[in-house]
This record gives sequence, structure tokens and C-alpha cells, in this order.
Amino acid sequence: MVRLRVSGKRGIGGLYWGEASGYNGVDTGWKGPSMRTRGFTLIELLVVIAIIGLLLAIMIPALQKGKDYAQRLVCATHLRGFGLANTLYVEANKGWFVPVMDWRDPARMGYWPSNDLFRELLGLKEAQGQRETWHSPKKFLCPSDRISKQEVKDIQWDSYLSYAGNITDWYASAGWANIKYAGHKESMLPSPGTKMAFGESNDWWMWWPGADYRKGWDVLGQDTITPYKGKGCDGPTLYRHSEGANVTFYDGHVENMKKEKIFVTEDWDATPKRPGMWTAYSGYPPDASKLVSP
Repeated sequence: MVRLRVSGKRGIGGLYWGEASGYNGVDTGWKGPSMRTRGFTLIELLVVIAIIGLLLAIMIPALQKGKDYAQRLVCATHLRGFGLANTLYVEANKGWFVPVMDWRDPARMGYWPSNDLFRELLGLKEAQGQRETWHSPKKFLCPSDRISKQEVKDIQWDSYLSYAGNITDWYASAGWANIKYAGHKESMLPSPGTKMAFGESNDWWMWWPGADYRKGWDVLGQDTITPYKGKGCDGPTLYRHSEGANVTFYDGHVENMKKEKIFVTEDWDATPKRPGMWTAYSGYPPDASKLVSP
């Protein structure tokens, strides 16, 4: 037997419409759909957070790796510019590459960063004007070089450069005080494609002992000149690109090399030493009689 419970007003056709516990006043036991919205439980929320954290852990290193790779390519482009400028310098100077150091005239500061022709060939003068004779404009700095880009002050020497000339041949053979001219002539340079001209540093000059990452880079990382000198690692190589650095060779090409390839510990510890790309001629110290000047 169906029970009818009616409350409300009589409608069309004599039927009651209004508050009824069933359909048209018939109590069927069906209460209709619930209007409550179900929220996340704490466990579901924690699972979502964990998934997001996992995705970030996967993506962030990949993004950082991509950024490092892009910075390395920009740096390599700069050093290819060094190689091209060095080649053009040879054509304009009777076969001589740009000297890393030229002290034949004591009245003139004869280092490569102040060489007017080389700065012009690199495009530095056009970028920052004729008055600047030492530092590089920021767009010519390695994008990974935090020291020069932020112009971090050194105790003694401010050198806002990302790149240095290799002076190993002259420093190792003659000693610093006796260097008057440090530059190679193209016709006298054996295997230019295997000999290093420029590399990454925090100073204007670099040499083989300064590439020893065990004393320098692994201890200091990116730092100014004086701390490296304090570690007995002056003229350092800075391995800014995932423990590696870009190197320009005398034939103009550029290579990205890991620190273990730039400073080979077995070659340094060998008797006799094997300097490889760091010197133009075999042997270490190099034969000073082969180091001529214009």
C-alpha cells in the first residue's frame, strides 16, 4: 500500500506540489543527489606534492645542464673570435702572432689586452670606445665568468677579463724578469693546430703550472687573482664549464676540454716532463734559443 504525504498547495489538475518526501507527494525513499563537494584527503594531497617534487627533481638538472651548455657555446664563440683575430694579426704584422707580452719599449704597457690592433680586430674598441685599454666589455666576457661580470675587486689587481694568453714558453725558459717579447712567428711554429694560444682564466696570462686544478680550481673555484697566487697557482686556468674549459689553438680552432685533459697529472709528474699543447717546442723548460722576437 502506498502512503501519500502531502504538504503545500494544490496545483493544476488537483495535484499537490510543494514539500513532499517523494515524487509528486509519493514517499519512495529516494532523497535525490547530494549537493556536497568532495575535497582532497591529506594523503591525496601529499601524493600530488610528491609527484610535483619528483618532476622538479628531474627537470631542474636538465634545465641547468642546458644552460651550462649554452654558456659554453657562447664562450667558445668568443674564443673563436680570438683565433680569427690572431690570424688577421699575422697577415698585418709580417707573419707574427699577437704577442702575449711585449716589453721592448719600457714606456709602453705591452700586454695583449692593451694591443691596439688586436683590440680592434676583436671588436673591443667598437664596443667600448677608444679610451678603454685593458678590460673587456661585458658582452665579450664568458657568460659563466662571475668574477669579471660582477667586477669583483681583488686586493691588488683588477683584471676584468675572461681569457688569457699562454706564456708558458717564455716564463718557463727565461723567467718573468727576463721576458722582453713573448710572441710566436707563424713560420717558426711547428704544429699550430696542436699548440695552445688562449684559454680561460681570471688574469691576462696563463701557463702550464697554473692549470693544476688540484692546487687551484678544486680549492678556490671562481676567485680573483691574489687568492690563486697565494696557492702558488698564478696564471691559472679556470674550469668554468662543468669542470672543463675552452681552448684556442694557433690555427684558430677551439676545443672544449675537461680539466684532466688540460692538465694531465701523469705528464707533469713524468721525468722528463711532457708539456704537450702548452709549449710550442718539445721539452720543459723549452729551449729559449728558439724563442726569437721581431
